[in-house]
Amino acid sequence: MTELLGGGYLVAQNNICAQFGWAGTHQVLARLQPQGAPGNERNVSQMSLLFGTGTVSFTFNNNGRYRSTQVIDTAAYVWNGPVMPADPTMSFSWYYYGDIPGRWDQELDQLIMEFSNFNEHEGCDMIAYLSLHRP
Repeated sequence: MTELLGGGYLVAQNNICAQFGWAGTHQVLARLQPQGAPGNERNVSQMSLLFGTGTVSFTFNNNGRYRSTQVIDTAAYVWNGPVMPADPTMSFSWYYYGDIPGRWDQELDQLIMEFSNFNEHEGCDMIAYLSLHRP
């Protein structure tokens, strides 16, 4: 399988996030398996965001690298135990000036993702600023 590894930080965009403990800035490690890359599935990308206290992992179809909202197909939230909602409400879009991952990319210097309903918290908007590369 082909992975890009790296990290960065997430920034809460509103006070709703603070109600769930997501105020301010949060450091994160990240793993991305872009769809179509050697050894990866053709129509499914997988991403994991690893925090000091838990993990958010999800899959999505990159929809031809468009900058529209990306629907999350499956999600797992691992904090005190795994939670896997049947119909995740979290979604994201690729930031206008940032990179969009492709199957042949070796590095992404500015992978910027705008999340809605982050961690399944209704109304919690977060922006992730990540830098990833293939080992």
